[in-house]
Order: sequence, then structure tokens, then C-alpha cells
Amino acid sequence: MSINNLKIMSQMAIDKNVIGSIFDIYNILREDKQFNILKYIKMMRSFIKGEKLVKHEDKYILSTFLPPFPSKSFIQNVLAVHEPKNIFTKQIYADRTAPISMYLCITHKCPNNCVYCSAKSRQLGEELSKEQWIKVIQELQEMCTPIIGITGGEPMAREDIFDIVRSIDNRSTSILFTSGFNLSYEKAKKLKDSGLFGIGISLDSYEKDVHNKNRNNENAFDYAIEALRNANKAGLYVMAQTVILKENLDEEELFKLFKFAKDNGAHEVKILEPILSGNLLTQKQLSSVMYSESDREKLIKLQHKANKRSDLPKISTFAYTESELKFGCGAGNQHSYISASGELYPCDFVPMNFGNVKKESVKKLWIEMKNHIGKPKIGCFAQKVNREVFKQSEGILPLSKEKAINICNKNKSNRYPKYYRDLQ
Repeated sequence: MSINNLKIMSQMAIDKNVIGSIFDIYNILREDKQFNILKYIKMMRSFIKGEKLVKHEDKYILSTFLPPFPSKSFIQNVLAVHEPKNIFTKQIYADRTAPISMYLCITHKCPNNCVYCSAKSRQLGEELSKEQWIKVIQELQEMCTPIIGITGGEPMAREDIFDIVRSIDNRSTSILFTSGFNLSYEKAKKLKDSGLFGIGISLDSYEKDVHNKNRNNENAFDYAIEALRNANKAGLYVMAQTVILKENLDEEELFKLFKFAKDNGAHEVKILEPILSGNLLTQKQLSSVMYSESDREKLIKLQHKANKRSDLPKISTFAYTESELKFGCGAGNQHSYISASGELYPCDFVPMNFGNVKKESVKKLWIEMKNHIGKPKIGCFAQKVNREVFKQSEGILPLSKEKAINICNKNKSNRYPKYYRDLQ
């Protein structure tokens, strides 16, 4: 265990709120005969394995896959089951009534045209109004959805963004994902005062020209750096989100990026993998872009190495968090997405339309989708099915519900990721 984690765990051991929350969760789970103290310890160890613990204000970030701890949203995550009976068993078989995270794309508008944008080729319907989004948020919180992400497009392009964020109470942790566009200190502070916990800001390189080229916007880098600094100053938990192409998987260069991000205000760097979606679906030469299994293994080792260093921020990667070694791919089960026009997707990168929240309740649509998706998957669902999705849609996305159900039923996983298997 790293010196950093030992230090943070020592702080947690004497934190009254942490101790109280640990007992609260224990008391919720202990009614289940499958639960015991050894499994509780194993569960907690699984959360932090390979992670760098970070304290932000009065909260601890174990993994950004989960809500901060202790918090009401962390408790809500535990309670996201059909009834308060055999809760532990339901959780370790991913039998949930809500995803761990739901991302809301509140607008299609965006100042960038990223080379790997996942939203291309999708039909753009009328965006939900502020009132409609607030109604959706209320339903999600009643379902016990512990993390609500606000994304786009560029969410800061909406003038009513503060009202939307303010509508999320402390039953859920709210996180906003932005290119950094239009994020002055005053707006960052207003977001914080409106209840926002964290913010993910796109940063692909410490080199201005590289970032701007990826985003097809000559101002993108300046927006991102200013936004990182403003968000940190405002007291938000700041994540630099970076999409690393296969050709750029170089340890020395990545460590420079990590240090650069920290120096400009990031508490964490999240490395996202290029996904076979949007713009990339129509490209044929992807050998320098898409990862192999050995590339993911290399990135996981790099994450673990970086997280032992005190001079770098917390590093998290989809390659590890969504691998078989951890929680697996949660598309449609642990994580889901609602488009700006209201269509429910399994995730941001899987353009399958399981119904519109303008017409039916989020809960009804989500439960139905989850049943077709099945358990968390071994390997990224988008990488596996999106060529077929694009083909069956004849290039007009999202795919219809009937065709989506057929693809999901043919691609159900027959094996749980390691986190679940170990507890089962």
C-alpha cells in the first residue's frame, strides 16, 4: 500500500463521519444472511484496490466510479434495490433499481468538433426544457441514483445550467463534464454554490497545438486551462479528462501530462479510451487509435505506478475500472445516459434508443433496458456491438428499440466481473 493511502486511511480511521457511515452501511447490510464482516472488509478493499485515495473538503474519493465517502449519495447507492431485504445479495448480483451513474446530455450545442466525438451521426431532436430536466432528475433521485452527471455537447452553453444543477439535492452527487468553455471563476463558484460536487474538464495534452487539433478549436486549450484553475479556486473536485490515442501511450509523456494537470488545479486525471462510436465509426484506419488488450494492460500498470507517486494527482482509467479485474462494463446496468432530446441509452457511447423520458417514466424505461442488457459485461459493450448498431441503423442513429433489444439479447454476458465474483 502506498504511503499516500496509509496517510489518508489514518485520517479516515479517526473521522467521526467516516466511522458513523461505516456502521450505517453495516447495519443496512447485516440483515442479509449472505453478508458478514469478512465480506464487508473484502468489499471495501475492492473499492480502493489500485486507487489513490483523495480527501476533498470533508469527503474521501475512493474511486470516481462511486460517490464520495461518507455521503448520503453513497448510502443511496447501497439502497438502490427493489426492497430493503437481502440487500447485500442483490448488490453483489447487480440486481439494482437504478444505475450507479446516469449522465444527462442537456444540450447538443458544442464549440468543438472532436476527432473522436461520440455524438456524430445521431438525429438531433428538440432538447428537453429546464422543467423537463428537473422532472427527470427528481425521478432519478427517487430511484436512488447516487451519481448524476451533467454533460453535452457543452453544458455551459445553457444559461439555465445553474437551475438544473441546483435541482439535484444531496441524495445524489452531481458532476459536470465540460470542455472548459465559458467557465469563469464566477460561474465555477456559482456552480459550487448551486451544489455541484465535481467537474470533469477535457484536457488531451500539455501541448496547446495537440489539444486544439484534437478538438478542432484553436481556443480549446486556453478554455481548458482557465477552467481547471477556476474550478479548483471555486472549491470543486476537479478532474482532467483525457482521451489518449493508442499511438500516444507513452509513460514519460503521460506523466508530464499528469504533472501539468495537477499544476493547473486537477485533483484527478481520468484517462478515457477511444471508443468505436460517433466519428470513429466511419473511419477505416484506426490502428494508431484503438487499444489492444496489451495496451490496456500497459495502461493499468501505468495507473498503479502513478498512484504511488506523491507528486502526481489521482489517476484513474477506464481500462482498469471497467475491466474484468474491477467492476466490468456497466453500460445499461451500472451506468446509463439520456440524450438531449430525451432518449435513454445504455451509455454515452452506445446509441440505442430504449424509449423517451418525455413520454414514459425513467424508472420504467431503465428497468426494462437493464433486463435486456443483463449483468455487467466483460469488456466494453460499445466496442463489441457498435459496428452492428451502425449497420442495422443504416447510419441513422440512435438504433430503434426493437433492433436494440435483439442485439442486447444476443450479447448478454454469462460471467460477472471480479468484484462481483469475489463477493459472491
